[in-house]
Amino acid sequence: MNDVQMSRRRLIASATAAGFAIAGAGTYFGRSGSNPAFAQDEVAADATPVALGPAIPDEFNVETNWPYENLDLSATRSARGSTISTSTISTLGDAWNFPISAGAAFGSLTANPTVVDGVVFVQDAAANIYALKADTGETVWANMYNDVVPSGGPNGTANAYGMVFSTIGGVGDVIALKSDTGEEIWRTNIQGPLREGITTAPLVYNSIVYVSTIPGHSEGFYAGGQRGLIHALDAASGTVIWYLDTTTDNLWGNPTVNSGGGFWHPPSVDEEGKIYVGIGNAAPYPGAEGFPFASSRPGDNDYANNILKIDPSTAVMDWHVNINPADPFDLDNQLTPVLAEVDGRKVVFTSGKHGYVVCLDRSTGELVWRTPVGTHKNDDRRDFPDPNEVIEVWPGTLGGVETPMAYDATNNLIIAPVYELASWYNGTEFDPDHPFDFTIATGLVVALNATDGSVAWRTQTATGPLAGLTIINDVVLSGGLDGVVFAYNIADGSEVWKYQLPVGINAPIAVSGDWVFLPGGGPLIPTAATNPTLPAGGPGLFALNLGGTVQATWTAGEAATPEASPESAASPEAGGTGEAMALNAVDIAFQPNTMTIPAGQDVTINFTNMGQLPHNFHVDELGVASSDLESGASEVLTINAAAGTYQYYCSIPGHKDAGMVGTLTVQ
Repeated sequence: MNDVQMSRRRLIASATAAGFAIAGAGTYFGRSGSNPAFAQDEVAADATPVALGPAIPDEFNVETNWPYENLDLSATRSARGSTISTSTISTLGDAWNFPISAGAAFGSLTANPTVVDGVVFVQDAAANIYALKADTGETVWANMYNDVVPSGGPNGTANAYGMVFSTIGGVGDVIALKSDTGEEIWRTNIQGPLREGITTAPLVYNSIVYVSTIPGHSEGFYAGGQRGLIHALDAASGTVIWYLDTTTDNLWGNPTVNSGGGFWHPPSVDEEGKIYVGIGNAAPYPGAEGFPFASSRPGDNDYANNILKIDPSTAVMDWHVNINPADPFDLDNQLTPVLAEVDGRKVVFTSGKHGYVVCLDRSTGELVWRTPVGTHKNDDRRDFPDPNEVIEVWPGTLGGVETPMAYDATNNLIIAPVYELASWYNGTEFDPDHPFDFTIATGLVVALNATDGSVAWRTQTATGPLAGLTIINDVVLSGGLDGVVFAYNIADGSEVWKYQLPVGINAPIAVSGDWVFLPGGGPLIPTAATNPTLPAGGPGLFALNLGGTVQATWTAGEAATPEASPESAASPEAGGTGEAMALNAVDIAFQPNTMTIPAGQDVTINFTNMGQLPHNFHVDELGVASSDLESGASEVLTINAAAGTYQYYCSIPGHKDAGMVGTLTVQ
């Protein structure tokens, strides 16, 4: 790995200011046929798109629609028009499922489905988009792009003005399609000069499409100079109206090493049409060769880890607040801000991998309250006298509030899903002696009083709640890589229902009336909560409705035993020429993770991918490399090597960093 380049989300999306001078952010205004010009803070530019309809698209005004990632423009994720509740959820059962198997690094599905007028739209992690009848799962249309989204996701669709808007993130395209046929209306490329791609679902409001590039592409992240830009596009034509650099001072004074910014989740919009955006982290993290512990980027590193309030008519910021300044540990403020009115005061809630839920006054950006959720250890460190120090950090690079929150106005609660897993760092990289172990990750669902940030209730989860949160009346839905979807009573966090998928879930859940749509596309990592009798099937979109076929319940603690961990597997030995050895890939490990073979002899390796994710086998020093194998596929390899010790690993982005490595001993 290049010293200033890292793969992004190590699994699952790895697999996370006021008085602004517009010139400092590099904001561009342009119209088709116009000469490009950079706006200054005293300039009011024409950023008016061709009007396609009312500012709030009609799709947002139908109770049973779920038109973009976070449901409504306030990003509450609190469904309307449903009779699902604590009283009825026991009758929620299977209706249909639609298989989706995309060969992406962190699973087939990382996008929140959208639902409009009885059609559910879902984008897989290879950018393919499916339109399905919501009541039957029958295909209306499907557009196959087969372009892996950078970092594995998230991506997704947004519905507005009779169209579907989405991205083909690896190549950096934004697209508009006819909702009824999938026919392409326009396509605009916004890929950056250093191949900065797109890893977000868009938002469409007032005939403008909001989307962002991020500092990376499908092969890697955070090369020096890469930065994320927010783009505003005319929804009618795809013309870029303006764009805004989310970094400052030419990447904090060192563009050959530093990178960062951009958004990973779409904005929210207030009653005045102002947009609120959470921004990703600065890099390198924790540092780079010659620049340990973020020393290449002194200062607060605006606008990384900020929340921005922007007037889209001028692209001028009303205010910005840095939630986690000078962050050396990849602890973003990446989530969509949630808007609410609490006790007569208009506020915004913001959060991210830093593990704090922060409430700000919407008018001024003034802090109302700030509450830590989950475990915190060393995440506030900024002083590192020893550049070679090894440090344990909570939340880790995958931790904190990784996936979307939800707001319940009835009970005045902002509820956060918390992923509990540490990361270990030295001055320049993840510490190799402490690889990620997703089998020990746990989680929390934490409900906070919106008035003062005090904890109303807290529920422990057996794995991290990577499905985010979705509210339906008096229940809250979430799920994770153990494949279990839980419903909690919003009054006290008690479990009222559960459902077992055959795969893990690491994408948010959509609701339309009495229908629930579960995007199950992650690896399955069983926990004590997992049903010992797993349902048949693989990754796909699972539709449940009231009156469907109810799944038999089970008792927690009887979970199916996960596959033996690599550490417990004996190291096999090949005894002579022609002898075959078996090596399996699972999510996310090799079994076994140590092998011994004789020197100077041909040894056959039968390599099989037993996981849900794609995997491969590489030994760089020997020039040995398998193909990228889909789930269930096998390949035969031959190794003939001199005596020594060699590392083997999976080169799928993020997998090696997640601990998918092994040791080959040749003697």
